[in-house]
Amino acid sequence: MKFLIIGDVVGRSGLNIIKNNINDIVNKEKIDFIIINGENSANGRGIKEREMKELFSFGADVITMGNHLYYRKEAKKLYESVDKLLIPANITNLVGHGVNISEKNGKKIAVINLIGKVGMGDFNQENISDPFSKAKEIIEELKKEKVDYIFVDFHAEATAEKIAMSYFLENDVTCVFGTHTHVQTSDETIYDTGMAYITDVGMCGPKKSVLGLKKEIAVARFVTGEKIKYECSENPGWFRSIIVETDDKTNKAISIKRYNID
Repeated sequence: MKFLIIGDVVGRSGLNIIKNNINDIVNKEKIDFIIINGENSANGRGIKEREMKELFSFGADVITMGNHLYYRKEAKKLYESVDKLLIPANITNLVGHGVNISEKNGKKIAVINLIGKVGMGDFNQENISDPFSKAKEIIEELKKEKVDYIFVDFHAEATAEKIAMSYFLENDVTCVFGTHTHVQTSDETIYDTGMAYITDVGMCGPKKSVLGLKKEIAVARFVTGEKIKYECSENPGWFRSIIVETDDKTNKAISIKRYNID
C-alpha cells in the first residue's frame, strides 16, 4: 500500500493547495490511504466543521490534531462524534478519539495521535500525560485487534523527543512521523525493523510567512516584544508531505519519500 501523509494544514492557502493538487497526486502516486494534520486549518488556529468537511472531501481517511485543538469551541462536539478526527490520545481534559482503526484494501490500519511534553510553550502540561507510556498502552490494545499497520502522528516541538519516540516504537509500528514545527526535515529513513520515520512532515500553508503567521506581525513580535494579534497569512501556499510505501506481505515499510509542491 501507499500512504500519503500531509503536514500541518495552515489556513486557506493550505486548504487551496491541497484541493488543487490532491487528485493528481493520488492518481500519479497510486495512493491508497491519506492522513492529514488539520490542527491549523481554520485560519491558522484549530479546526471547524467547515474545514473538517473540506479535508474529508479532499480524500482524507483520518485527520489528526495537536496543541491548537482548544481554539474553536464548536470543535469539542466534533472531537466527541467524529471517530476519524483524532485528538492527541494523551490529552487528559477533553473527550475525543486518540486512535482510529480503518479497513482498506483488506488491511486494518490504525492511526494514533500523540502530543509531546517538551518545549510546548504555554500549553498546560497538566493536561498532557506521558506520551511514551500512552503509546505502549494503545499498541497493546491494537495487538488484540490484529491491525496490520500502525501510523503515529507525534505532534511535538523537540526534535530529541520525536527521535526518542521513534526508537521507542520501532519494533511496534509502521511509521512515526512528526508534526507541529511546520518546517520539513530531510531525515526520512527506514529503520532496520521496517519502520518509516521523519522528524517533521512540514506544513501545507502560506509561503513568505513565519510558520503561517503574517511575516510582518511575526517580525514585530520579536523586535518589540509585543503580543500582537495573530493573523494568518493569505499568501499562496506550498505543499509538504511524505509518501510511505509498505510491503503487504510483511506489513513493513519499504520506502519513504518527501513529496513537495512549491
